Amino acid sequence: MNPITALSAETLLAIPLLEPERLFTGDAQQAKQEFRALAAIWHPDRRPETGTPEVFQHLSRLYDAAAQKLRGGLWNLPGQLRVHATDGATYHIYYRKMREFELGRMFLGDRIVAYVVDKAHSDLFQNALQAIERLPCANPQMAAEIQPALPDIIRHIETEDSRVLVVRKTPDLLLLRDVLDHFNGRLDARQVAWILSSLLNLACYLDYARLAHNAIGVDTGFISPPQHCYALLGGWWYAVRQGERMRAAPAATLQYAPGEVITRKCGDIRTDLELIRALGRELLGDISGARLVREKATPPPMLDWLRLPAPPSAIDDYHTWQRQVLTASFGERRFMKLDLSADDLYSPSK
Repeated sequence: MNPITALSAETLLAIPLLEPERLFTGDAQQAKQEFRALAAIWHPDRRPETGTPEVFQHLSRLYDAAAQKLRGGLWNLPGQLRVHATDGATYHIYYRKMREFELGRMFLGDRIVAYVVDKAHSDLFQNALQAIERLPCANPQMAAEIQPALPDIIRHIETEDSRVLVVRKTPDLLLLRDVLDHFNGRLDARQVAWILSSLLNLACYLDYARLAHNAIGVDTGFISPPQHCYALLGGWWYAVRQGERMRAAPAATLQYAPGEVITRKCGDIRTDLELIRALGRELLGDISGARLVREKATPPPMLDWLRLPAPPSAIDDYHTWQRQVLTASFGERRFMKLDLSADDLYSPSK
């Protein structure tokens, strides 16, 4: 007997329409047979008791959702995303956590991040590919220093409904959103300081490359606690050359970018510098900064820097941070250990 035919009405009704994988097999023909087996049990003509029509309607909607997903080329099982490409190839992407973002979903694995973008945003997807593939380096020394902070494309895949970008990551890199959630929305100021230092160094590279990323935040950046470094793996959909017109922007960018940039709608390094400041405030527990002033838990020089407008030069901003703000806030530099790993964030009990 097929085990799904033994499921109760309560169990069937509890399956969300967005998760038909919890009921049907990831094969179109087999899913059709499974639906027929369920329909033979739950059709109102065969089972006239109260509640049967509701169950049958839900099963029909689940089957429609399953058929649509299978046609679209994506089938999401726990810990595994199966991607069927338009060229006939099938890929299995293993992940530890899935998160939604404004253009689709991201799947976080130990050594990869897969971004699944709705095909309606194909122009932004293509923009990301071009931006990443054209990132310049003046020499091998610069490449060795900056490339770990930038996305390394493994492959990009096209399905009927989506575009999928798979980039490389190391197991020690953790999504900042997950780190912040782990610490209940607030990090120690010294931990935030080294994250900002690494980010400002990356901003100097973006300024050298004459780029504006336009989406720096907790959902696009990753940190390595043992290495004290930052990697900007996501958000490249919005990157443009400085002075060129922006294609689109997430809500946070529209909120924190300088007013002049919003009016002109052009790439500007000040947008990234303002987003770094907003990120710093968010990591400290208050993106507005108002509560940070009242609580007085953040060193005043650091807090002043986080709340003052960004200058037009990333290098000037970096020098001010390194030579003035850090010393005035924390004195002599010391390595602040952050004891955190992927197992802490993504173990089954989390």
